[in-house]
Amino acid sequence: MKRYWLLVVLLSLLLMGSGCAPEPGPPTVSVLPTETLAPTPFLSPTPTPAPAPRFVTLTLWIPDFLDPYVEENESAVLLEQIQAFNRLNPDIQVQILVKKATGVGGLYNLLSTARPVAPDVLPDLVILSEADLPAAAREGIIQPLTVVGVSVDDFFPFAAQGVRVDATLYGIPYLAQTEHIAYRAELTSGSSISWTQVLTENYSLIFPAAPSNGLASDALLATYLGSGGEVMDDSGAATLDRARLEELYRYFAATISQGLLEPELALTLPDAATCWALYQEGRGSLTVVPAGAYWAEPRLESVPGWIPTRDGDPVALARLWSLALVTPDPARQEAALQLAQWLAAPEQVAALATEQKFLPPRRQAIEALGLPPEDVRFLLTLLSEAQGPLPLGVDQPVRQALQAGLDALLREQVATPEEAATHALTVLRR
Repeated sequence: MKRYWLLVVLLSLLLMGSGCAPEPGPPTVSVLPTETLAPTPFLSPTPTPAPAPRFVTLTLWIPDFLDPYVEENESAVLLEQIQAFNRLNPDIQVQILVKKATGVGGLYNLLSTARPVAPDVLPDLVILSEADLPAAAREGIIQPLTVVGVSVDDFFPFAAQGVRVDATLYGIPYLAQTEHIAYRAELTSGSSISWTQVLTENYSLIFPAAPSNGLASDALLATYLGSGGEVMDDSGAATLDRARLEELYRYFAATISQGLLEPELALTLPDAATCWALYQEGRGSLTVVPAGAYWAEPRLESVPGWIPTRDGDPVALARLWSLALVTPDPARQEAALQLAQWLAAPEQVAALATEQKFLPPRRQAIEALGLPPEDVRFLLTLLSEAQGPLPLGVDQPVRQALQAGLDALLREQVATPEEAATHALTVLRR
C-alpha cells in the first residue's frame, strides 16, 4: 500500500515538473486495492488410532472350600482354569480372594458390610450360596444379568430357579450338592426303596443324627418330605403334619428294634460325608452319601439309590452355588461375564465338580463327567427331580423340630414314636 501511494506522488511531481497540467474533469475516485488472502489449504483430519484394549484386573471372591492355595483342598483345577483364562485373554487378568463360605466374615456378610463404607474393595465376580444370592440381589449388591452367554434352560429346574429373584436373573449356576444312598449291590438292584423294603430286607443303616447345628440333615428332611409331610400352612408359616411325623418316627423306631440302626453310632455322625467314610470301611449295608463324593470315587460293589421313603417315592434336596456379578461398571461387567462364561462351560464345571466332589447343575456338564450311560441316566433323573431349599422362614424351624423329635427317640427321652412327634411339634411352636 505504501508503494502505491509513493508511485502516485512521484507521478504527480513529474506532471507538475513538465508544466503540462491536465484538463479539469470530473473528480476521480481512487479505489484502494483489496488485499488478497491465499486460500486456506484443506486439512484432512488425522485418523484417531483405535484405542488399545483396556487392561482389566478382575477380582473373584470364592468360598474357602474352593481355596486353591490350601494343599488339603487339592483345588488345582480351578487355579489351572483361571490361569488358562488369563493366557487366552491377555487384556484381562484375574486375582482370586478366598473368603469364608457363610456366616460372619463370609462372602455375603463381607459384601453387605463393605458396600456402604468401602465399595472399592468389592469384587467384580463372586460365588454365592442359594441362601445368600437372593439377599444380595434385593440389597442391590449384585447386578441383574441381561446377557449371560449361556442358556439357563440347560440347567436343572432347581438351579434355574435358584438364580432368579422376583423373576429376574441374578446368577449363573455353578456347583451343586445333593445326597442319595449307596447300598451293597448283592442286596437289591432297585434304585427306589421303601421303608418296608428296608425293614424286610434287613438293611443296616448308616444315618447322620448328630448335626453340629442342631438342624435336621437333608437326609432326614428328604425322608419326611418324600413320605408326604407338609412344611408350610396356607399362610406360609412353618408347620409339620402329625400323622406323617408319627409314621416317620415309627419307621426309625422299627429300625432300632430290629437292630438295623445303632442309636449310639447315629448320634456320632454329623453328616452324610462321615456316613460315607464309615460305609467305605465296611460298616452297614445302606448309607446316606454326598452325591459328588460317590461319583468321584464309586465303589464297584455298591449301587446308588434314592433316600428311602414310606412308599419309595423318590425325593432329593439340592444346594446351589452360583456365579454372581458385583461390579456396576459396564466395561468391567463385560470382562467379568467373559470369566463367568468360561468357568461355567460344561467341561470346566465337570472337571472342577469331580475334583471337589460336587455335581454340575447343568445337563451338558453331567454328560461331560465321563460316567457310564446308566450312571448318567441316574444323575440326570436325580437332579431333574431335586428340590431347592425351603423358604428361609420355614427351613430352620422345620429342621430344628424334626431333629428334636429324632434326637429324643434315639436318646430314649420319649417312650413312643407318638411322643417323639409331640415333642417335635412342641419345639416347632416355641
